[in-house]
Amino acid sequence: MGRYKKGLAVAVAGAALTVGMSAGPASATSYTLYCDTSSASGAGTINGWGSGATSLDVILSVYDAKADGHHVAIRLIAKNDGGGVVTPWPWHHNYDGYDKSLTLSTTATYSAGMYDVGIEVATFEGSTELNYCRDWLRSDQT
Repeated sequence: MGRYKKGLAVAVAGAALTVGMSAGPASATSYTLYCDTSSASGAGTINGWGSGATSLDVILSVYDAKADGHHVAIRLIAKNDGGGVVTPWPWHHNYDGYDKSLTLSTTATYSAGMYDVGIEVATFEGSTELNYCRDWLRSDQT
């Protein structure tokens, strides 16, 4: 685990604890997902998720790991129970450059229910996606 990933894990876990204690019951479960591209690292903490959830508290963090002139972004993705079609939420872009991170808290809702939930991290040149990674929390993992 690299220097940033360790810091990212602590930052996201700490934020998840704050959100969980203030926004939900003590029995709510939190999961943290990670993925890396050649120039970006990302993590997402999903609070209160269970198979079929219609609303989640989410903490997303993305780090620009390479001085290559590109920017990085992160978003939540989910699948409902009907065929596994990926539903993406909007990208959250980190334009601050190399060695900088962006962390944010948000709520995701999907009335059809989220049966698999994940994060997607990508590197961009302008609006063109150059590469990406995904990490999933599947309903059969809980």
